[in-house]
Amino acid sequence: MECAKEKFFEVKYNTKLDRLVIKKERLISRIRRYIKTHKLITTASIAFVLFSIANIVMIYNFMKILQNI
Repeated sequence: MECAKEKFFEVKYNTKLDRLVIKKERLISRIRRYIKTHKLITTASIAFVLFSIANIVMIYNFMKILQNI
């Protein structure tokens, strides 16, 4: 039922073809739909990226501390 609701607003009239056509789905809307349906994968991916960035920052700061000794 929800799929029908989503497709209802994506219909437009094409004057060249003289008929109704469904608009192509944008990349952003596909990403939003993926995030809503795959919450565990999204959470794990975001956590991985954040911990990787934190790890790089901590290694960089440790190297700066070693250089000052």
